[in-house]
Amino acid sequence: MKDLKILAIISILVIITYIGIEPFAKHEMHGTVPPPDYNYLDLPKKELTGNPEQGKVLFKQNCASCHSVQADGISATMDKQTAQLSFKVVPPDLSNIASIIEPHFFAAFVKDPQSATKFPKFAMPGMSYLTDEQIGHIYSYLKSVAKPQEKLTGKDILHDACTRCHSVKYQKIKAQTDPKYLNDYLGKVPPDLSLMGKAKEEEYLATFISNPQVMLPGTSMPRLGLKQESAEKVIAYLDNIADPHKEERNKLGLWVLGYLVVLAGLTYAWKRKIWSNLH
Repeated sequence: MKDLKILAIISILVIITYIGIEPFAKHEMHGTVPPPDYNYLDLPKKELTGNPEQGKVLFKQNCASCHSVQADGISATMDKQTAQLSFKVVPPDLSNIASIIEPHFFAAFVKDPQSATKFPKFAMPGMSYLTDEQIGHIYSYLKSVAKPQEKLTGKDILHDACTRCHSVKYQKIKAQTDPKYLNDYLGKVPPDLSLMGKAKEEEYLATFISNPQVMLPGTSMPRLGLKQESAEKVIAYLDNIADPHKEERNKLGLWVLGYLVVLAGLTYAWKRKIWSNLH
């Protein structure tokens, strides 16, 4: 019986270590993480409505010099190389932007990108001359061409929101902007995201994406304005690509533990049988 108690204690310690070591290590590394702010409470809440046809005209007049909308066949007037020389970063295609970011963030961003993103060096100039009504028309247009949120995958959203600056080399995704320009723009080349889902806990990534300055004061990463569902899809995608066989490994681990339990039981039974013949 004493042997069984020892075996039970060792088994419990092994299981606790197997399940708990990674979350514990991440908690010790990151400390207490504040909750994410997907409501962007520092920005005025606005309902954006308008006419998509008027919005398309306004988009072409005010945005298409730098931004494309590939979903509607609109190409940016400025080519990629010229954009990099001018802004040190490639302006994103806006085909799905209205589905992945919060509307009131979009409105604040158009008028004052530096304030909305909490990044004073953000390359886009503000368009404070646009009225709320005009911004509503532009947003309505972009909403009309965007894929619905439910049809966008984590990879889709990561491509639209992150790959101007970040590579994901294990997935053969290369940053759209040349590293030498990113270094000039941000002061360093942003990290590759291939293993980010394994290196950082989910809570850390959620808060960092919603407000990078909270987790890393002084960072050059701008606030993105993602909706909660958008951020959750990106985080799930990062977790999956960082450890694509995690689920299979966990299932195999349970089988291995079961095998060891059976083996321990047989060993104990064999030991009892041998010792019983000696008395």
